[in-house]
Amino acid sequence: MTKTRKLLTHIALASLLLSSAKMTHTTCCFPGASICSPCGETDKSCCIGICDGYPYLLTRPQGRNAARDLVGEQTFVHKCNTDERYSTASIAIEYQKSFWPDQISRFLFGDDFINCCNLHIQGSSVENRHPKAWLADYFGLPMDFDSKVTFCPKIQSVIADISVYTSLDNLSQGLYAKFDFPIVWTKWQLCPSEKICNRGITPFPAGYMAEEEIPRENLSSSFLQYMACGKPFGDMKEKLHYGRISRGALKKIRLAEARGSLGYNFVLDRDYHFGFFFQLSAPTGNKRCSKYLFEPIVGNGRHWEIGGGISGSWIFHRSRENENKYVGFWVDTTITHLCKTRECRSFDFICKPNSRYMLLEEMGTNLDNIKTVTSTSIPKEENTVAEYQYKRNLVPAINWSTFKVDVRMDIQADIAIKLGFVKDEWSFDLGYNFWVMTGEKFELDCCTCEPFYCYAVKGDSYLYGKDTQTNMYPLSATQSLADIHNGKNYPPQSDLPIENPRVDNPQAAFADTTALSSISTSKINTSIQPILLERSNLNLGDSPTAMTHKIFAHISYAPLERETYWTPFIGIGGQVEFAKNRCKTCHGKCNNGYCAPIYKPCDCSCNNEETCCYACDDCCDLSCDKRGGVSQWGIWLKCGLHFE
Repeated sequence: MTKTRKLLTHIALASLLLSSAKMTHTTCCFPGASICSPCGETDKSCCIGICDGYPYLLTRPQGRNAARDLVGEQTFVHKCNTDERYSTASIAIEYQKSFWPDQISRFLFGDDFINCCNLHIQGSSVENRHPKAWLADYFGLPMDFDSKVTFCPKIQSVIADISVYTSLDNLSQGLYAKFDFPIVWTKWQLCPSEKICNRGITPFPAGYMAEEEIPRENLSSSFLQYMACGKPFGDMKEKLHYGRISRGALKKIRLAEARGSLGYNFVLDRDYHFGFFFQLSAPTGNKRCSKYLFEPIVGNGRHWEIGGGISGSWIFHRSRENENKYVGFWVDTTITHLCKTRECRSFDFICKPNSRYMLLEEMGTNLDNIKTVTSTSIPKEENTVAEYQYKRNLVPAINWSTFKVDVRMDIQADIAIKLGFVKDEWSFDLGYNFWVMTGEKFELDCCTCEPFYCYAVKGDSYLYGKDTQTNMYPLSATQSLADIHNGKNYPPQSDLPIENPRVDNPQAAFADTTALSSISTSKINTSIQPILLERSNLNLGDSPTAMTHKIFAHISYAPLERETYWTPFIGIGGQVEFAKNRCKTCHGKCNNGYCAPIYKPCDCSCNNEETCCYACDDCCDLSCDKRGGVSQWGIWLKCGLHFE
């Protein structure tokens, strides 16, 4: 007995350590980091910092719940001293709902989600722009537009988990098989709302987003309108295809997975058992298509799972007067590997969180001989000519940075331990469940590593210059240092933004020998040479690991000494699951880099900046330990039949 308990403890600890392995990475943040080199698995030195947003929330598959599997059946499975087959069939119907919505918002938008309260959208000409505000220009909004967007993400699921356990003692004592078929309906919603502080009246000037001026009435009315439908503006020829924000709920219903286990109890007695099992899970859920930022997922993303685990119990006290009255421990540990599958994923640029929502400009052959003239005395052929020229096409960055990659997760661990009390027909369970899934790893094929087209970051650069005859010429101006918050021309720095003072490698623009100008001055700069994007500029490092801790309880009833060959049982239970990354808002200003956390909503109206306590958003742990997972509660009804 003592040796068995020690072995059980050692294996459980080993499983926990194994499941926690490979979760620590070092942050990489340097331009031009080689990610696709040249093809194959992505660079392991890169990861997502805790302050960075991430476009996909890794959650526990709805059908994977060791706590729900472990309760209510202890008197009907793993029986000893029998050479005949017996079976137990059950169905658990559970309702789950997430809580702590700010936790999900913070995960999706990172440190840009100000004070766990809102996302600022501000145009390039807004005075005193918040340093974390997203540049409204990227979304077809006026340069003086100002709004605040709030989110209240919710996930609701209904699971009908059908399970069948059958002993194979007629073949070998302690041998058994188990099958699970969880059917899931799930609803995901961001519940966005937008407070427009200034609708904006400024048109896009000629040359900024198109050759001609774009009046206010032809621009987006709000950030959420653009994110819902992705309507093109200016030179855009295609709408926003990925990462959209739905104003309504998105739903899915299907079989999450078909899972089978084959186990063997090599220690089997009335008061204890210990054994192992092999497990295979066939994917039947849905894959991520990345069309929406917060899209519903049923199952594990259509990965095959292969692995195994251990099952054990120890009844440490049994009444001498009543053998049907006892107290014991039960443990169930499953560790699986999620095999490679191909899915659509959206990626940010290295060191630029949320940069997938920036604007790119398509570049091509320099047909207009865009150049810089160092001196009129230099022969024409010796002047510096731009290698590329803007091709009159703007593209949302996410349309370029979303593509199919091979995805795998090395380890998923689901460990449940419970204390059970049984007295005649009644049983009561109280337990703890730990779940972890290591971050996604991406592999690229050689086709994906090849550039599709020539693109560059637009930022807030002006795309056209005009000659003395007011003919407009596309330039080669790029802004590789722009991010989701700012371009480089605005705000002005004793210069004129319309002259492109801070584009990459700024030089006065000429079309052949004709000097080009902005719409109102005699000069405009272009990039000699422009800086183009490559796939290696994308942050394809491992996604954040997901981890949750759960407490659960269950009470069940099953009649004893029935004359029939079958016995019914029924029970009710519930769980509360906690994910890491609880967002901490603050009160007052930061004190020596720290702020006192309190859990209450802040007032983020347009005229109440102080309450939102922006300074405390800088109190951020830069270590690479961001975690996925969802905090949620659930309640279930579990019933079934035991057949002798």
